[in-house]
Amino acid sequence: MPSDRAENGESAGVSVDVEQLFRALKEEVRRSGADPGAGSGSDEERRAARAEAERLWPVSADRSLRLRPGVRGGLGTPVKAVLRKLMRWYVEPLAYDQRSFNAAALRLIDDLQEQVDRLQAEVEALRAEKP
Repeated sequence: MPSDRAENGESAGVSVDVEQLFRALKEEVRRSGADPGAGSGSDEERRAARAEAERLWPVSADRSLRLRPGVRGGLGTPVKAVLRKLMRWYVEPLAYDQRSFNAAALRLIDDLQEQVDRLQAEVEALRAEKP
């Protein structure tokens, strides 16, 4: 009869450092960008996040078509191209609004970061003045 460990999917005789595994998984999630609030807030991470935001903020309705091989691709691609042009009038106003919001949000974030930096400098100056 198999042991309870084998039934649970555990290998017999193999020990796993769960805390180390958990730390490694957290680090992997942090590096992947899937957990944006978990960063330590270093300048490098902030610059990387800002660069990603700069790259992604210009939302558009235009995207390249994926060409399928075969008959379906030969017939579907021109149909998709025509439908895309017909639907653009409907989707593009949403993309324009999203681009406007994204640009405003990035400006606000930059302003807030400048304020935080200024306040941190003031706090450090006040701490330096204390005996």
